[in-house]
Amino acid sequence: MKKSSQKLPTLLVMVLVLSFIHLSIVNANPKNMTTNSKERIGLLVILKAQAGKEEAVKKFLLSGLDLVENEPETLSWYAFQIDERTFGIFDTFENEAGRQAHLSGEVAKALLANADDLLQDFDVHTTIQPVDLLANKKQEGKEKLGLLVMMQAQQGKSKAVESFLNAGKTLVEDEPKTISWYAIALGNDTYAIFDTFADESGREAHLNGEVAKALGEQAPAILKDFTPSAIQKINLLAVK
Repeated sequence: MKKSSQKLPTLLVMVLVLSFIHLSIVNANPKNMTTNSKERIGLLVILKAQAGKEEAVKKFLLSGLDLVENEPETLSWYAFQIDERTFGIFDTFENEAGRQAHLSGEVAKALLANADDLLQDFDVHTTIQPVDLLANKKQEGKEKLGLLVMMQAQQGKSKAVESFLNAGKTLVEDEPKTISWYAIALGNDTYAIFDTFADESGREAHLNGEVAKALGEQAPAILKDFTPSAIQKINLLAVK
């Protein structure tokens, strides 16, 4: 009996330790924790609705969500609205095979089939822009609002812009209300930031945060003709 009673505290300690480890694992995956991401490349498509076709374009984009849900290689897909007549799609992939599968898929087919009727100045060769993702943050959360920031590097400053964008990821990791953040290279010294938020308070927190401050400080030295108007507030219509 003595031996049995001596083992009891040891067993109790082991149970408590295992329970603590289990709780630690569960609590280490809250909704605001950054997840591992395989997103490497993407597409950015800016669409201008023909006058009077704004609602039709919005409905078309909303219908696209069901189609991309059936594309396992399309990792993220955002349909968004910039202003009354300007809309967009931003989506991401792990590799070129995934991107090409999307470009050959049902959303792309529907876009091409409806472009002449719904869109102004649509050109399949220039409107659909392949992009590289330089850095990104992705976490769980409801995405309702966003920002799209277009930037042009000054001559000879592309590397400086890319270094700034890569450094920006570290800063946004400390912004729990910034749900997704992508630093994007479009080619020809053109770059962009695309980020998302659950509500206006999250977006305003980001606009008053360290990334925005750093952008304001460094823009005159590395960006061409950058003005605050380049920071465009967007509404997210549909998200995968």
